[in-house]
Amino acid sequence: MQRESMTDSAALGRWHGALHRRGWILIFFLGLTGCGWVQSRVTSGLMQDISTATARHDDVTLVRDAIPPFLLLLDGLIEGSAQDAGLLTSGAEAYTSYASLVEIDEPQRAGMLYARARDYGRRALLAQRPATRSLIDQPYDDFEQITRHLRAEDVAVVFWAASSWGAWISTHLDSMAAIAQLPRVIYLMEWVLSQDETFLDGAPHVFLGVYHAALPALLGGSPDRAREHFDRALEIGQRQTLIVQVQMARYYARQIFDRELFVALLDEVIRAPADADPDLRLQNMAAKQQARVLLEQADELF
Repeated sequence: MQRESMTDSAALGRWHGALHRRGWILIFFLGLTGCGWVQSRVTSGLMQDISTATARHDDVTLVRDAIPPFLLLLDGLIEGSAQDAGLLTSGAEAYTSYASLVEIDEPQRAGMLYARARDYGRRALLAQRPATRSLIDQPYDDFEQITRHLRAEDVAVVFWAASSWGAWISTHLDSMAAIAQLPRVIYLMEWVLSQDETFLDGAPHVFLGVYHAALPALLGGSPDRAREHFDRALEIGQRQTLIVQVQMARYYARQIFDRELFVALLDEVIRAPADADPDLRLQNMAAKQQARVLLEQADELF
């Protein structure tokens, strides 16, 4: 079977649910303080303060409702600096994160948001490494050469390019052309892992853990590899990034039909303090909400 011939829509649907509801991208970090448009210490300080306040907030709904004006601000900044890889990466991150918050209630709108995220992520990668332009749309064997042009400092750009691309694929499961691009996303994420497995508290491990847990072996899945990725993410985050336990329960424990592990992981999330790390408060509050919902569904899932 060719690596790009993925036709199991049910399995991809499970991966779809994992991909864009990842709690580790739930927090809306604008990430603008490091971009070239910042001209003053005052502006830089303000954006850093907004980022910090957002991460430390305990009201997920308030943060979600506050995001759209910042998206429009970011669009305007990109319009004025169309080749700024930093701004484009922030755009991919922001739109992917926001779409993940609204998709359950507004799937069609989320699909449009993911399309913009994918566009920004792709443009960020090309702006960061122009040499990749000739490879990104080539057949897979040629596409694999793309990593020859990447450097260690490209981790954030590649991570968000892959995440936004994957989220876009997840909303186009009726398109074989879109599904066929999934191996490219996985290849890029594996490169990120090889460069910095600790990025965003082990987010590449969580991404790949979900992937291997959600898909059958025929499509590249592997419960054993999923367990390795989740265990490593828990180790990196010292079990304080609670969304890792939630995703491990939702995808790995369910895949191997281990109710005891499922319940233990979710109970751990509910009992754990949300603010052991103040910078994870918002993310952990969201993880606790998800854990309670999943526990209520345990009888249906097992």
